[in-house]
Amino acid sequence: MSTQDQIQKRLEFLQAQIDSLEHYLPETYQYLMAELDCQQRDLMELKVQDFYSAQDDDKYHENSDSSDPAQTHITRHRAEGIHD
Repeated sequence: MSTQDQIQKRLEFLQAQIDSLEHYLPETYQYLMAELDCQQRDLMELKVQDFYSAQDDDKYHENSDSSDPAQTHITRHRAEGIHD
């Protein structure tokens, strides 16, 4: 199970706990909301890291392909939506 999946499970658990509060318990509610916020922040941090990592991987592949003129031509056409 990935870290993102673990955090998603935590978020679901915390939301279920918030939803199950039968009556208003300010300190409990405040604690659960703070924990929910922390978990959402952690999940977003991982998503941003994954996005940046994917961007870096794309840029690396573009740079490694640019040494082959034929490959550069194909890559440029694919990016422009032109098929050979």
